[in-house]
Amino acid sequence: MGVEVGVRIIDGNKHILIGTAGHIDHGKTRLVGRLTGINTDRLPEEQARGISIDLGFAHFEQGGIQFGVVDVPGHERFVKNMVAGATGVNLAMLVIAADDSVMPQTREHLEIMELLGIPAGLVALTKIDLVDRDFVELVAADIADLTRGTFLEGCPIVPVSSQTGEGLDELRAALVKRANEVVFPEALPLFRLPIDRVFSVAGHGTVVTGSVASGSARAGETLELMPEQREVRVRGVQHHGSQADDASARQRTAINLAGVKTDEVERGMELASPGYLLPTRRILVELKHLSSSPLLLKDRQVFNLHLGTREVFARINLKGTPLPPGERSFAELRTKEPIVAAHGQRFILRRISPSVTIAGGRVLDPCLPVGKRIKDLVSLGTKWSSPRDVTRLSALIAQKDNIDDSPLEAARRSGITPNRYRQLLDDLRTSGELIRLGSAERGLLVHKDRLAALSASVIKTIREVLAKHQPRRALPREVFLSGCREITHAALLDAVFNNLFVQGELVKVGPHIGPADAQVKLTKNQQATRARLLEEINAAGLTPPTTKELAASVSQKLDQIEPLLHVSCEDGLLVKVADDLYFAPDAIERARRLCAEFLDKNGPASMAQLRDAWNVSRKFSVPLCEFFDANGLTIRNGDLRVAGPKLAQPFG
Repeated sequence: MGVEVGVRIIDGNKHILIGTAGHIDHGKTRLVGRLTGINTDRLPEEQARGISIDLGFAHFEQGGIQFGVVDVPGHERFVKNMVAGATGVNLAMLVIAADDSVMPQTREHLEIMELLGIPAGLVALTKIDLVDRDFVELVAADIADLTRGTFLEGCPIVPVSSQTGEGLDELRAALVKRANEVVFPEALPLFRLPIDRVFSVAGHGTVVTGSVASGSARAGETLELMPEQREVRVRGVQHHGSQADDASARQRTAINLAGVKTDEVERGMELASPGYLLPTRRILVELKHLSSSPLLLKDRQVFNLHLGTREVFARINLKGTPLPPGERSFAELRTKEPIVAAHGQRFILRRISPSVTIAGGRVLDPCLPVGKRIKDLVSLGTKWSSPRDVTRLSALIAQKDNIDDSPLEAARRSGITPNRYRQLLDDLRTSGELIRLGSAERGLLVHKDRLAALSASVIKTIREVLAKHQPRRALPREVFLSGCREITHAALLDAVFNNLFVQGELVKVGPHIGPADAQVKLTKNQQATRARLLEEINAAGLTPPTTKELAASVSQKLDQIEPLLHVSCEDGLLVKVADDLYFAPDAIERARRLCAEFLDKNGPASMAQLRDAWNVSRKFSVPLCEFFDANGLTIRNGDLRVAGPKLAQPFG
């Protein structure tokens, strides 16, 4: 999963899960039987036909290690079952018959194991009793060629005969040696078990089996059945037919469940720690297109997605860039049905018909936000695929309007352990990457990149809204809010606007706001109309015409001249005193001087006295007095007005 907190080498009394692979009739099931004493062909049809159809399971102990074995079918028709069984495998055992050598499913199974990220393995060269020693060496050379450049390059090739028993001890020893060499990243402590079998036991009810991917679960604990998000209780746990205290990572486990009927559970569902996984239909992935693929991958192609033990249809999105065989890319997968996934999880894509493995890779973001298009697939994929925990965590929290202390989302979407998550949050706070808005304890916590992204989105919205109100370079803030609905927290919205002011991208224009670089372009007719409006208002002094009178004077509709009046205010050519009254700045300055002279000479004045000082009617004195009060030129005290703090200053 790319975590930075170290790795662990498996030691004694640990568990390891072996997965077989190989072509049909190369002796996988018989070899497992000789190693473990267990016949994994449990279905009557399998025993009658002598081939494996579904998954088989066995176990043995060797060298202080408890080995679980998943025996997979080799026939091409049952590759989907093979993929389900290979999920969670830690050690691959590729089985190749000496009398048949490398065959089609040998190659496909090897490709699948490579795509699933199985860390190590070996080759069991079976049926050596049917050929001479020289031929065994020739087949071993073919195997070396086959595995070159894969995770099995240079691995042990162990000749063995299930018929005579020759080589079985050497195979067991090689498995122990390989198991002790396997290196694991630190596992998440959250429980996860992809279900591969469901059945009912009389007196006990529903039992599910699978390979534990991470974490542990004990009897009495509550888990979630996913993707249904249904609570179930663990009644009991078994390993290899014996009661156990818990189910832990790398173990084949049977769990007896309470709270769900057998027919309500199926292969492909998962058990998980409550809150860890979430249903999704969109995942960001890192994709490897196999060199053997017969296709050119393109947008909107539909494939069978194999994820865990689940198989669903998925449509691929490469953002218009086709992907040739042998190449890698980031991609978005959209599934027909809900799935669950976690960061770093491996998957397989297979063509629907004729069925063949096409590609695979790993999940980067298992929960792409609903309804949000990916603008830059490469940039996003690069962040989520980073081996650095802090880079992936920043990619996650830079999408969030408020960062909480819950580690579950970080575990699911970035593969970071809970302890590591809290440590990184503290580091990001200290470095200033995270910003606290409002209360130091209860205020929102937001990543600076999120604040920057929202600021860019808001200034874009402001420009778009302003374009619909031309000719204007500013509007009341409330007009822009309808386009900012994605910001649900008031404190965050305030922070975004403040950030735009601090950055100089947003400015105040009188009581309104607008982009600092906003430009107003008037047509020739608008320029001519505005000139006539300004002329009339300037000529009228302290008794300007109302907006309705102005519209009639220039033979225009009211909604045609109002934008021209607004932009004239923004340009400092007019002053809006009331909804329907605009004054020239010189007129307001004259009214200020007359008011100051009167108050200086006579003291507090009534509205009627100011009306007479201005030599205007009540129609103009009322809005002028209210404008003076609102702008600090006067202070109203009952029915009288006294000088305000700004009365002595020239207006403007």
